[in-house]
Amino acid sequence: MIGLGLLGQLTCLLLRAAGVRVIGIDINPRMIDIAGENCTDLALARDAAGVEARINAFTQGIGCDAVIITAASDSLDPINFAGAISRKRGTVVVVGAVPTGFDREPHYYQKELQVKMSCSYGPGRYDPVYEEKGVDYPQAYVRWTEKRNMQSFQDLLFSAKIDVGYLTTHIFRLEEAPAPMIS
Repeated sequence: MIGLGLLGQLTCLLLRAAGVRVIGIDINPRMIDIAGENCTDLALARDAAGVEARINAFTQGIGCDAVIITAASDSLDPINFAGAISRKRGTVVVVGAVPTGFDREPHYYQKELQVKMSCSYGPGRYDPVYEEKGVDYPQAYVRWTEKRNMQSFQDLLFSAKIDVGYLTTHIFRLEEAPAPMIS
């Protein structure tokens, strides 16, 4: 997981609930600490000395089966770093707002990596027939739609297989909320 903000933390929780060993990478030391305590098996700073070697050792020399990018950056580093830590024929999934003009060599071409773009919530998002009229996609053709993803997430919360409580950092009374700006 590259990017340990809210989306990264939630994704790490989902991956761990599925039995995946999770490595988290970020540039923010606080996010690394939080992830290391709550939702990753290994949490590292992007600029840590030997970060690629540590990931290689953690994966027993194989590399990551899949790298999910939830970071937001104008830099090509997240996408290029994802290629560097992926195993041969691995998958890079772009969820965050990062440029995708990755360097073809040496990693993407030589490792035959797949790059996938993820739409928020899943299939059905931005489809007015699905979202506004409630016409669902057949399960045999689209297993995980926006609705089914949300139902599964709620089931994980209800069964306490994931706990998002640590993500709450502050609680404010409704009266303390700022008034909306009207322009």
